[in-house]
Amino acid sequence: MCEPTGADDNTVLEVACHDCGLDPLCEVLGYGKHELCETDAVLMRRQPVQRGAVLFRPGQPFYALFAIKSGSFKAVSVDLSGKERVVGFFLPGDLIGTEGIANHVYSYAVRALEESSVCKLAVNRLLNSGQDTEKLQAALIRMLGQEVVVNHLVTTSLIQQNAEQRIAAFILSLSKRSGLRGMPQYQLILSMSRSDIASYLGLARETVSRVLTKFQNYGLIGLRKHVLKVLNPEGLEKATIFR
Repeated sequence: MCEPTGADDNTVLEVACHDCGLDPLCEVLGYGKHELCETDAVLMRRQPVQRGAVLFRPGQPFYALFAIKSGSFKAVSVDLSGKERVVGFFLPGDLIGTEGIANHVYSYAVRALEESSVCKLAVNRLLNSGQDTEKLQAALIRMLGQEVVVNHLVTTSLIQQNAEQRIAAFILSLSKRSGLRGMPQYQLILSMSRSDIASYLGLARETVSRVLTKFQNYGLIGLRKHVLKVLNPEGLEKATIFR
């Protein structure tokens, strides 16, 4: 298992297996140790994904769950007018595609924001894995329960009132999610563009840039290229309070 190291412009952060959202099932499956070269494997580890590559598209039949080992992704939906909107970001350790378990299809497109790697779990092959069914069911319930906790952190950035509150909550959400996955909590890689953040939060790109600059000037964050340092988490928490 690879432990994460400090973030800088050249560091590739890789989540440790025990901090990954897929770990409850991977543990039952023995982390796919004997399946690495098999095309029909239940679990395929560290599959490389090129920047811009699409994991799946909306309406595509559900066939697998993905867990991000390194890198990041964005989820995109398209409205009736054909306009794209970012509906989520996925970071190391996050699960992708869980809604497909209930819907039997994927609800949105997921695209890599950078060079990434994922672990792929072929859900339809689980029962053929040779593992005890009760253990698999218990692991699946535990995995989905943990996913609820992560999703709760994500939604906090969407229920705020004004632009400053939304962006502060968004940064705190990324920070808390990173810490939950055993990654650096106060030094984040912002692989998404300002336009992507604006689309996700329902703001203008210029507003996102202005507020980030304001937070930097106030000493709440430090921002250099794609590296964001949370310098004053308490100050960001105060910024999310309705006034």
